[in-house]
Amino acid sequence: MSIEQFHPDVVAFLKESPVKMIINGEKVPALSGQSFTCYNPSDGSVLTEIAKGGAEDVDRAVTAARTAAIKWAIMAPAPRERILRRFGDLIEKHKIELAQLESIDNGKPLKHTMAIDSMVAADQVYFNSAWPSRLIGETLPVSIPNMFVYTRREPVGVVALIIPWNYPLIHSMQKVAPALATGNTVILKPASVASLACLKLGEIALEAGIPAGVFNVITGPGGVIGEAIAAHPHIDKVQITGSTEVGRRIIFNSAVNIKRISLELGSKAPDCIFADANLDEAIPGAFIAAFGNTGQSCVAGCRLYIESPVYDKVVAGFLDLAKKAQLGHALDMKTERHREPRLELIICPPLFLLT
Repeated sequence: MSIEQFHPDVVAFLKESPVKMIINGEKVPALSGQSFTCYNPSDGSVLTEIAKGGAEDVDRAVTAARTAAIKWAIMAPAPRERILRRFGDLIEKHKIELAQLESIDNGKPLKHTMAIDSMVAADQVYFNSAWPSRLIGETLPVSIPNMFVYTRREPVGVVALIIPWNYPLIHSMQKVAPALATGNTVILKPASVASLACLKLGEIALEAGIPAGVFNVITGPGGVIGEAIAAHPHIDKVQITGSTEVGRRIIFNSAVNIKRISLELGSKAPDCIFADANLDEAIPGAFIAAFGNTGQSCVAGCRLYIESPVYDKVVAGFLDLAKKAQLGHALDMKTERHREPRLELIICPPLFLLT
């Protein structure tokens, strides 16, 4: 599928090669001048070049975020809510463009990104946009005379968010939206193999009126940028969705200023089908759990335990569904499941017998 078949705004976005990072309210190249190639996993074609950031780019993003944090943290709730609602509106307005960028970047079928990913991203912003005027402290009774004691909620400061490749739109807004709503400034590091939709979100944030430095997007190798983020003394919190190995590195490097950290170190989950299950629902449910997004989900049911009396029937049902699944290009609306041609791998769950 040629680039001319993409949405016109997607074509224009890709032709800005190399696609720039968002730092301090501007689209900027990497200070090194380097870039890396972005491929379409559906057919292996080259989509564009993307700025290849480094530790020095993390430094300038942190400087911008710390400067912006002073005004963003004290902005009154109502104007912050208006900006975030406008951000959600613009994500919804650009939903086709965002869906296509995600589909051509990580291979997810377009009907999935159109119906789920782009709209859930907008909904995440809408939901969290209400929080600024609803975050309250407490007044506390004390036994010391003439004392008035209260608590208040304050922003953490500069928050760095590192997300994986499988749900760029949803993962980013799931984390960025609450961070912004509560007065923090954000540095977002998307996966190198799926950065396009996140870069577009950074542009949309500027269009929505989010002040310069409040929302920054840095692209490049995770080993370099992730290390710089975790070890940076002026980043107050790091949240990562990734592997256990990377989580260990974040913990180790965060000791420089004893950062707050949140680690979602993904695992996969087993499904169990017992003999008394409604197989007409259990078989397709387990199939979708295993093969949805080609199994590239934090909660994918990549193992299936089956009670022995229904083992043969369940396996036969899985095989039938597998034969009917429509594999194809991500932008083909008939495509139900995608695969990764660079690896030539179709994920298949192992089946275990329960006696």
